[in-house]
Amino acid sequence: MLAACAQAGQGQPVDADTGQPIDARTGGPADARADGMTVSPPDARPDAYQCTPMARQLLVNPVFDLDANGTGWTQQLIDPAGPLITGDGIPEHSAPYEVWLGGLIGLDYGVQTVTDVIYQDVAIPAGTTQLVLTGQYAVGTDESGGLVYDTASVELIQTNGTPIESVIALNNTTTTANWVPLSKTFTSNVAGQTVRLRMTSTNDDIYATSFFFDTFALTATVCQ
Repeated sequence: MLAACAQAGQGQPVDADTGQPIDARTGGPADARADGMTVSPPDARPDAYQCTPMARQLLVNPVFDLDANGTGWTQQLIDPAGPLITGDGIPEHSAPYEVWLGGLIGLDYGVQTVTDVIYQDVAIPAGTTQLVLTGQYAVGTDESGGLVYDTASVELIQTNGTPIESVIALNNTTTTANWVPLSKTFTSNVAGQTVRLRMTSTNDDIYATSFFFDTFALTATVCQ
């Protein structure tokens, strides 16, 4: 066994066989410094930082129901008399308003195609680890046959228009009998960026297709 004794003049325990300082707490060798003093190791290293995930809904007016002006959303519509956030059209998924894109034909405006756009710019928190869009959509058309004439899309893009990820692509052949849920978990890392959630529709010159959206939520899981 190792015997220990006090180092002369310092009171520091030393190994009687080797003459090396002993850590009084652990019984093992103590670290030596160049100036002759000894430093004992810390009792334990602090645990690594663990974040607490928090869910945050990021959209302003996500269900489009704050008012008829569409607070939080920017509308670019072919007909100023027909706002895109409206109480008209099919019964809303969440009353009193919904988004209604399309429903018009180019012939009525002297053009071959008509386009509606509605979007919102969203600041994604820097600590976001997951971003999910949920909502509801419905499609009705006057078109017939299996060819695509009218289209709509929901997508996440940069504010300069550069695509990030598509959420859903619809057309006159994807009609629905009722509201249909949509869900998209984005795989692109957009944490700390301001991005744009955009809905767009394009109809040709005859036979309109209507694209409806409602009850959206853009939920970020944020590391706090």
